[in-house]
Amino acid sequence: MDQSRSQRLSHKTLLFQGQLILANAIWVAVGVWLLRRTHWWAAWILLATGISIYVTYLYTRSHFFEPIRSMQVAIDRFTQGELDERVVLRSTGDAEFVELSESINGMAEHYALLVEEATRHRNHLNAILSSLVDALVAVDKNLRITLVNPAATELLGITPDSRGRYLLESIRNYDLSQLFQQVLQEQVTAQQEIQIFSPEHHIFQAIVSPIRSQRTGRLVGVVAILHDITEQKRLEQVRTDFVANVSHELRTPLTSVKGFVETLQDGAIDDPEAARRFLAIVATETDRMVDLVKDLLELSRLEASDRALNLSPVDLIQIVQDMAEAYQERAQELQLELHMDIEDDLPRVNGDATLLRQVIANLLDNALKYTDPAGQVWLTLSRNDNMVELEVRDTGVGIPAKHLNRIFERFYRVDKGRCRKRGGTGLGLAIVKHIVEKHQGTIAIESEYGVGSSFTVALPAIVEEAEDIKGVPAAASS
Repeated sequence: MDQSRSQRLSHKTLLFQGQLILANAIWVAVGVWLLRRTHWWAAWILLATGISIYVTYLYTRSHFFEPIRSMQVAIDRFTQGELDERVVLRSTGDAEFVELSESINGMAEHYALLVEEATRHRNHLNAILSSLVDALVAVDKNLRITLVNPAATELLGITPDSRGRYLLESIRNYDLSQLFQQVLQEQVTAQQEIQIFSPEHHIFQAIVSPIRSQRTGRLVGVVAILHDITEQKRLEQVRTDFVANVSHELRTPLTSVKGFVETLQDGAIDDPEAARRFLAIVATETDRMVDLVKDLLELSRLEASDRALNLSPVDLIQIVQDMAEAYQERAQELQLELHMDIEDDLPRVNGDATLLRQVIANLLDNALKYTDPAGQVWLTLSRNDNMVELEVRDTGVGIPAKHLNRIFERFYRVDKGRCRKRGGTGLGLAIVKHIVEKHQGTIAIESEYGVGSSFTVALPAIVEEAEDIKGVPAAASS
């Protein structure tokens, strides 16, 4: 209420009080004069005074108390969050109170708009923070957490009640705390690779920047964006290991070839027997390098996401029979027994016949390589619910349990010396796994060192076709 409005209200109050006093004085005087010869004049004075007090109460309540009470109730409800609450005067009251109520209602509407705008901005900010895949952490000048996003909660293990707690209480990482402290002191953006080991091991590229007040420009805290580069680092390490492995695999045969060529150049070529032996070794090492390059190219093609498979209904029974027949002679040469066990009425699978032949060839090749003479190899084909399972089992040297979880990695060998001696490139099982996964299938291994190994490939069956051809020998379908 401004000064002029207050003055008008005061003048009205004084005028009403003056008029009331004057009317009461006249009323009392008239009554006393009329009752001067009786004993009722004193009662008259009390009655007139009581009536004046009651009239004053009625006027004050309707013109002062009720408008003030209405405004007080509305303001209390508004401050409690009822932003739609407005001042409604039950009695007309003075114009000054009407103007005051309108001012309060105008202020309430403006405040409600500000709150709505702030809520909209807050929801917008929360949506942005929630959509960030990077962790965001903001702290004040005392390194107390003021803001975290859901990604930070998940990646860093920060609890939702972490606001107000010190950074080191929520993220126990000394390097990150030091980086925050550095930015607070130097007041310039800094970045650094940070490793977090809890709740899981992650590598982050942390970018920490100072936060300044828009009004004063003074430093009020720092904010950090932590970009998860764990997968990137893993791929870089895989690429580094891959280059190192390829270099190592090529260096060994190349060194051997170079050595024998130099020996031949130094005069061994004049000895026919030695020359034939050296050239045979050179040919063998050359074949190893050719096989390695072929496997690398095949693996590269399989890993290419844009490569399309030549899919069609494939009769695995016919493929298994063909592959078993093709490897039977080699098994006999190695003094091994190759058995085949095929379940009747198997459904076909949707696949690339050439690649599926390669899966069986690689698994059979490994089984024959790593099984000693007089051993046995089984090639089994069966159905398990809606999957067709191909199993290659042998009584070979087996694989120690500690190597099983890495057996499908590129260039991984259980016994490197033995693998090279038997002609392996270290890529066969990696190729098999990629082909199986391209067909939406799975591959599993069971092995016991010194007893043998079993590789099981499961591929989705064409269920509808299986029902149509039920009762017809599967070997006859093509």
